[in-house]
Amino acid sequence: MLNIKGLVISERDSGETGKAVTILTAELGCISVYVRGGKKSKKSVSSTQLFCYADFSLEEKRDAKNMTHYYYNSSEPIRMFYDIRLDAKKLALGCYFSELLRFACESAENAGEILRLILNTLHFLDKGERDPELLRAIFELRLACETGYRPDLIGCHVCYKAEDELMYLNMRTGQLTCKSCAESGAGAVQVQGETDPGDDLYTAELDATLLYTVRFIALVEYDRLFSFRLSERYLVKLAAFTENYVRYQFGKRFDTLRFYKML
Repeated sequence: MLNIKGLVISERDSGETGKAVTILTAELGCISVYVRGGKKSKKSVSSTQLFCYADFSLEEKRDAKNMTHYYYNSSEPIRMFYDIRLDAKKLALGCYFSELLRFACESAENAGEILRLILNTLHFLDKGERDPELLRAIFELRLACETGYRPDLIGCHVCYKAEDELMYLNMRTGQLTCKSCAESGAGAVQVQGETDPGDDLYTAELDATLLYTVRFIALVEYDRLFSFRLSERYLVKLAAFTENYVRYQFGKRFDTLRFYKML
């Protein structure tokens, strides 16, 4: 029997009475768990619904190919994030977070930090203590960083200048270029001896405030990650940047994000 804490990030019907849930855990990453009679059982319904964080007891079985399958035995809810389900926009945003997690976090690599990120994000979403767009921007960028897509934000990759009037982040290379180097052509990306003609398509313009905010989200310790606020003007800029960054790095458009933005 396996005892493990985890967050339910998806649920789907399986057979006439059963269902399968995807649980994000610190130790194993995302695992699929079959819940016998899950559509009808009062025993399991609360702790196997979307966004429930619980202590699960699971049966482990191996098939003929030596692959492990998990079956629900019992659970003890820890946090339900109930208020998210009462607001359509919060629920839509939470579903977007879940889709991002299912896409990006199949392995156990860095899963503990990712679990901490989503639990803190859902806490603020549930309580309504942060602007949903700020939560979206923080979650998108930090998730990308935790899954191997952290850009090089220390300084210009050409002259090593830490700050400039404007800095340009190339989403394809993850490198910063200061305004001076960009204008001189020193920061142009070379592909087989020629400047890549499509390079500008993946370059974001960051002024000093936006660059500081992006650095903060990408590099700060978790205890301080949600401790800042932004003006509406900069929040719009930040959300546009993080959305484009995640879309480019993951190479996918997410239907749940499109639905959230329609509400």
